[in-house]
Amino acid sequence: MKNDDIELLREVQKNAEMGMHALEVINPKVYDDSMALMLARESFKYGELHDRARAVLLSKNQAPDPVNKVKQLMLTVSIQGNTLLNATTSHMAEMLIRGSSMGMTSLWKAMNRNEKADGQALELAGELLDFEENNIRELKRYL
Repeated sequence: MKNDDIELLREVQKNAEMGMHALEVINPKVYDDSMALMLARESFKYGELHDRARAVLLSKNQAPDPVNKVKQLMLTVSIQGNTLLNATTSHMAEMLIRGSSMGMTSLWKAMNRNEKADGQALELAGELLDFEENNIRELKRYL
């Protein structure tokens, strides 16, 4: 397995991990049933992509990146602070759209840095990008 593949798979894993964590923090604050259902589906898909990236890394005897507890704590604090005075459905959708956009940007950067990546790494990265784009499209309904 090429180094570019490994790095891209690790980025997919980290990106999906942050998405799952963001949804875990924001979910108790969501009171719109249709949005809560959509976020549950999103969380499931992030988990699936995360697990698939880890499985490919492990199958190639590569260690997945450990969970970055500092980044998760920073994300938690940011979400809690941003929803302290405004916990409307629209505001939450806006925050999630920003998060998905940031995730897409980091994934595109990783794809550009690791241009020799192919196969499963590129496939998973593309699937995650498509998923994030779809999330943004669906979240726009709640703005």
